Amino acid sequence: MTHRVVLVREWDWQLTGSGCCGKVGGQGHELGDAHAFRRSREEMVRTGAVYEALRCAFGDDVELTVVDPRNTAWIVPSIYRDARRHGLSRADALRSVAKATANGAVVVDGRVLFDGRIPPTPAEALAAVRAELGHDARGA
Repeated sequence: MTHRVVLVREWDWQLTGSGCCGKVGGQGHELGDAHAFRRSREEMVRTGAVYEALRCAFGDDVELTVVDPRNTAWIVPSIYRDARRHGLSRADALRSVAKATANGAVVVDGRVLFDGRIPPTPAEALAAVRAELGHDARGA
């Protein structure tokens, strides 16, 4: 059975059109100065580091998906199906769905390991994902 790890983080381009206009928290855009979105930018960078750590550790052995927390049309059914497929009860699957829409959440096979309140470091995320996947994970 394929394992899916979902990282939830805001897409900067959905907020400011960051292509040539600058990234969230950058300078010279109409939504504020360089400090206006500092927390969001820090969370994006931290999630990027988590992504890189997981990709290096697991390669293609897990499906690694990054999704915007506002994309509930994808998050709700996907997390629910993953949770049910991997043995969670309906109630637990619904609890996972509710937690999975938080910016900074880390979800493995429908089970929320980090709900975004305290974003994990790459090492914390890697250790938690390895523990959740157990013997199925490469390098575990």
